[in-house]
Amino acid sequence: MKRLAICALLALVSPTVRASDNSDFAAHRVDEVYEGKLRLPDFKGRDKDFAPFKIRITEAMKAGVTFAGEYSITQFGCGTGCSNVVVANNRTGQLYSFPRGGESNQGLELKFDRHSNLMVVRWYSDSLWETCIFESFVFNDGRWIAGDALASKKDKACSGDVIVGINKARNY
Repeated sequence: MKRLAICALLALVSPTVRASDNSDFAAHRVDEVYEGKLRLPDFKGRDKDFAPFKIRITEAMKAGVTFAGEYSITQFGCGTGCSNVVVANNRTGQLYSFPRGGESNQGLELKFDRHSNLMVVRWYSDSLWETCIFESFVFNDGRWIAGDALASKKDKACSGDVIVGINKARNY
């Protein structure tokens, strides 16, 4: 029932990402990967809210593009099972928050590709880590567009690789 409610809600909110594309990185391919000069964020101005994470963000950016052709992903802990995600544009230096993370999305795991603007995630909706949620998001012009979502409870879909898990959950 919970799985159906989440899928119905997200279908109303974001019809631009088809259910069949929820784990297909090639369907959301970006043509170029930025290889120019790295531009760091403005931690004293525009990006000051992210300043406490300056070292983590800077290190991720220096490691190179990992997402959507020009972005670096930084994921860092904020307690047991808690993590936050920051998306950094290596070309412009601008930073973006990710719509999941913190205490509400325990055990957040990300799957992404440097040649695609699709991100697939798995997280747990309860403190006992019994119910996992799979979601897909497309990053487009600084905005996250939610795709479909699936819930799975106490089964093998909730462990292991995120893409394998979402495919198992889809087949239940």
